[in-house]
Amino acid sequence: MTNDPGTLGPDPDDLAAEVRRRLHEAVADVRPASDALDRLRVAVPVRRRRRRAATFGAAGLVAVLLVGTPVLRTVVTGDDSKSNVGGIRSSSSAVNATEPLPGPSEGVSAGLPGGAGQSHPASRGGTPTTGSGASIAPSSGQSAGATTGQTALPATSAPPTETVPPVKPVPACLTTDLLGEDAHLGPVGSDGLAYGVLQVRSNAAKDCQVAGPGVVVVVSPPGNPIVQVTVSQHASGDEAVALPVPSSSAGGITLRRGQAYEFQFAWKPQAPGTDGTCGVGAPKAPVPALGYALATNDFNVAKVTLTSTCGGTVYRTDIYRTGEYPRVG
Repeated sequence: MTNDPGTLGPDPDDLAAEVRRRLHEAVADVRPASDALDRLRVAVPVRRRRRRAATFGAAGLVAVLLVGTPVLRTVVTGDDSKSNVGGIRSSSSAVNATEPLPGPSEGVSAGLPGGAGQSHPASRGGTPTTGSGASIAPSSGQSAGATTGQTALPATSAPPTETVPPVKPVPACLTTDLLGEDAHLGPVGSDGLAYGVLQVRSNAAKDCQVAGPGVVVVVSPPGNPIVQVTVSQHASGDEAVALPVPSSSAGGITLRRGQAYEFQFAWKPQAPGTDGTCGVGAPKAPVPALGYALATNDFNVAKVTLTSTCGGTVYRTDIYRTGEYPRVG
């Protein structure tokens, strides 16, 4: 460090440089601790929580002051009594202590504070006391004690209720969605009955539903005489004792592509005479066919050829999923 001959002290620039050099030497060995970063990661969140708590505490104190100040200003005393706050008499704007409190007919009802149509006692100048006839408001210490130490928390809204989308109904199967898969009839047995089955498979691109047993009709081929055939729903106690009794299909059977359902039937024909006719001079008995459709006057989904007959009866079961009941025929 050099002195300027024209001055009484050292050169200011040299003095500043010397100060910087000594400061650098003083902190040259200063190094951060090995756990400094971990301590900062812990200390920063703690400091944030303390700051938030202090903010909420200050908000609570402001709320106490805002609520307590009007209460103190509405203190009411009689002419011969004193207020319970610092011995100060009531101001001229205080409500007269002898004025009656409003009743239910005046829009005020008794009960817990905060309810609809209720009034807090502080709005009437305090709670009436016995003996003096004056209304005394609660002290500021009591008001503060009710809220001091409680942290004001923001109101949380209820979580939105999860809405469940409505389930779309499965569309009804159309005749074009179904294919006749298996239709056959066994021989007529000693009891005069022949048992058969008619199976239908879904060919629809999407799921579809078959509701109800469908329609079974027996018709003669074109150009043949008409025969009288009765179609009856099978029930316990009729002639077709070997047939199962499936549960009702009124609720519908939902089919995926490739799934099948079926029904069974028993055929009791009225056999023609030895000459193959139903009477003298009559044409030969026709060979009718049993057809199955989804609805009346609809196209047949499937059919099965019966035996030559002059009339007869068909007992049929309700529809069911293939495999649920053993086949008879």
